[in-house]
Amino acid sequence: MSRQLLPVLLLLLRASCPWGQEQRPKSPSEEPPEEEIPKEDGILVLSRHTLGLALREHPALLVEFYAPWCRHCQALAPEYSKAAAMLAAESTMVMLAKVDGPAQPELAEEFGVTEYPTLKFFRNGNRTHPEEYTGPREAEGIAEWLRRRVGPSAMRLEDEVAAQALIDGRDLVVIGFFQQFGLTKDTVVLFKKFDEGRADFPVDEELGLDLGDLSRFLVTHSMRLVTEFNSQMSAKIFAARILNHLLLFVNQTLAAHRELLAGFGEAAPRFRGQVLFVVVDVAADNEHVLQYFGLKAEAAPTLRLVNLETTKKYAPVAGGPVTAASITAFCHAVLNGQVKVCCRLLIAEGEP
Repeated sequence: MSRQLLPVLLLLLRASCPWGQEQRPKSPSEEPPEEEIPKEDGILVLSRHTLGLALREHPALLVEFYAPWCRHCQALAPEYSKAAAMLAAESTMVMLAKVDGPAQPELAEEFGVTEYPTLKFFRNGNRTHPEEYTGPREAEGIAEWLRRRVGPSAMRLEDEVAAQALIDGRDLVVIGFFQQFGLTKDTVVLFKKFDEGRADFPVDEELGLDLGDLSRFLVTHSMRLVTEFNSQMSAKIFAARILNHLLLFVNQTLAAHRELLAGFGEAAPRFRGQVLFVVVDVAADNEHVLQYFGLKAEAAPTLRLVNLETTKKYAPVAGGPVTAASITAFCHAVLNGQVKVCCRLLIAEGEP
C-alpha cells in the first residue's frame, strides 16, 4: 500500500439487503396545500397530506411506519428518538419521521407496509424507490446506518488527535493506520468498546490490501464474542455470515442460569469466525426461537448448535454440565464431524 497516504483512513462498515417497493409518484397537483409538520420528541409526525412536504424539505428522510399497539414499535420509540437527537447534535443532514400505519392506510398501501415497524429511507425526495431499513434497532446503530448513507464512505483524519476523538466518540470504528498507535507497518484497526477493545488487520507489504479478506475480518470482529438474541440483533447476527451458531438457552431471571454466561463467554474466543455464540433468554419474547428448535422453556439451560447452510442441528449429551470446557469440547466435536445430527431444521431468514 502506498506510503504516500495520509496518516489515517477511516473505513466505515456497510449495511446490506436493501429492498423496496415501486409505486406511482403523486404529482404536485395531487398534494394538498402545505401545512406545518408536527414533531414529537424530535421526530416528524407525517400523514398523507404532509409526506410530500417532508420529502421536499429533507433530502435524506428515514420514515418509520408503526402501529400504536405494536410492542416492537413501543420498544423502538425511545431508541428512534435518541438517534434523532444524536444526528441533530452532529448537524447531520438527515431527518427522522414516523407514520401511524393503521391511521394512514393510503401510505401503508403505497409503500407496501405489511408489518410493524417498517422503516424506509428516502433520498432526494424520491418517493418511488425508498430503501428498506435493515439495520440495528438501537440508537447508535440507527445513527451509524444513516451516517454511512449521507456522509462519505471514507474520510481522512489528519492526525492522531482526530483519530482518538473519533475512537472515543463511537462504539465501533474502523481506521486504516499508516504508522502511529504503536504500529510499525500499514494496518487496519477495528476499535470497539467491547470484548478485547481492538482487532488489527496487517496489510501485506507486497500484495497490498485484499478487500475480500478485509471484509471478512471486519464482519467477524465487529460482532461481540457473545451476542444476546433479540429482535434488534437478529439482522446483525445473520449479516455476520458465520454459518455455525451455538445457542445457549437460559432463563435470565434465575441466578443459577446467569452464572453459566461466564463459561459461555470464556469458550467463545477460540471459535471466533467459526462459531457465533448466541444467548437466548427463554424468559423473554423468544418463544418463536424455542419452536424452531423444538424446545420448551423448561429445557433451559441447554445448548444447540446449528449450521445455517446445511440446516443440521446438534445437541450435546443430555445431563452434562454447561461449562467452558464442555462447550469447547462440544464445538470441537461438531466441527470435526464427531457428533451425530439430532434432526434437520428449516431455518427462516432472520431467525436462528
